[in-house]
Amino acid sequence: MNVRVCALLFLASLLVSTRARADEPEGAEMEPPTPAPRAHESLSPPEPGEDVVELPAKIDAVVVNGLTRTKAVVVHRELGFAAGDTITREQLDLAVTRLWNTTIFAHVTARVVRGRAGQVLAVFDLEDRWTLNPLLGYGAGGSAFYFRVGAADNNVAGRFLEAQAQYQYFDGFHGGQMILRDPRTFNRRIETTFQLERLVRPRPEFSDQRTLARVEMATLVNDDSLRLGMRVDGFMDRFLPPLDPPSNLPAATNSVLIEPNIRFGRVDTVRLMQKGGSVELRQGFGITDSEIAPTYTQTTVEALRFVTIGSRINLALRARLANISHVPPHLRLYVGGLDLLRGYQDNFVRTNGYMLYNAELRYVVYDSTWVAFMPVAFTDGNLSQDSPHALFSAGVGIRVLVPKFVGTGLRADLAIPFDNPHAEPNFGVYQFF
Repeated sequence: MNVRVCALLFLASLLVSTRARADEPEGAEMEPPTPAPRAHESLSPPEPGEDVVELPAKIDAVVVNGLTRTKAVVVHRELGFAAGDTITREQLDLAVTRLWNTTIFAHVTARVVRGRAGQVLAVFDLEDRWTLNPLLGYGAGGSAFYFRVGAADNNVAGRFLEAQAQYQYFDGFHGGQMILRDPRTFNRRIETTFQLERLVRPRPEFSDQRTLARVEMATLVNDDSLRLGMRVDGFMDRFLPPLDPPSNLPAATNSVLIEPNIRFGRVDTVRLMQKGGSVELRQGFGITDSEIAPTYTQTTVEALRFVTIGSRINLALRARLANISHVPPHLRLYVGGLDLLRGYQDNFVRTNGYMLYNAELRYVVYDSTWVAFMPVAFTDGNLSQDSPHALFSAGVGIRVLVPKFVGTGLRADLAIPFDNPHAEPNFGVYQFF
């Protein structure tokens, strides 16, 4: 079982919240729950002395309020318009959506008003999130123990740059991972990612020590509803004994995987909830020095759909189809665990092809600046080419989040596999799939 939690920041946030409330004067009211904003609530009311301007309208200036860490250039770059442009309501809504989708803001609203001097102003009210988070992961099996420790920040120096570094200890072996990502390369809607890593991944019958270098570039067009990308991986696989017997170590290999990809549609995030949908196709072409398969192909199709019901209910759906041609065992597809198939151990299934679904109903029972609670009910299913062919599970869980911080919180799921009804708890860092 893998656990990847940000417990230190979570505990610290609770202490800050408790301290803040302790300092309130006697008789002060507690902060009420704040429901997640809906799309039609993206406009904020005018301030005293301001008159609402009907859109479309030519704006004389863009005003950004509330920034403490993020640079103003990050906001202006996301808007898609500037002072002197005539904008529509659709353009204003898209600007708000883009700001939410950066995930670096805890609050985003906008309004177009006429100021006291008669100018037409596009006013954006924002609240920065804390984006620097520690990372911790660990696991055990047999007599072996491994852990990862590091930190991640997706708003380095307030410029919406992402950096992540981790160190891994795996039963006497040392490794790590470094990721650098610029979502707005050359100040355009171009994503560039560089990744270097040397990590050990536990698999049935062996542990895969992979040294990998990755470069990926993608561009967003058509109001971000179309993403075109290309990823190139070069990696070396060496093998260690598994966490649990039996042991069956494959031959070492060196490989290159070229993976063009395209995504149609867009998933938008508004605070704790998501909406929209997308379909993504990844088609990989691999070259390896393995005697089993000097070349191979790999195809992944994934569809996402998110529906908001009222201001507190979120339905999340995922369907995935994956296939890989004849390859050595370490390059086959693995399914199981918290990320794909809850109720089963990590990498429970090894196969050359599978179909998978996840369905999750989420309810925001409480949402404030420093803590939010989201119970969920879910079901997962997997149909594989290899035995066991069909696997299903269902269960309930809880997300304890810190909305002020990016990617910080605790996730606990209790899943019951239908074919072997016993409770299998999964724990980890909270994430939307």
